[in-house]
Amino acid sequence: MAGKKYRVKKPCPQCGCSHLTPLSEEELKAKHGDVPNVELECHECLMKFEADVDKDLEPEDE
Repeated sequence: MAGKKYRVKKPCPQCGCSHLTPLSEEELKAKHGDVPNVELECHECLMKFEADVDKDLEPEDE
């Protein structure tokens, strides 16, 4: 059984596109560690921005 997946619900502050890469909790921790903010890179304009783990990530419906 796969773990719960999360998606970022914060749009890019520069171009407004959505960052919709779903990640499991294990993938999030492996990639970013156990931190309150994660750094993301927009796939459209390549701007780097931060998302708050508690506010900007939500579990996906299974």
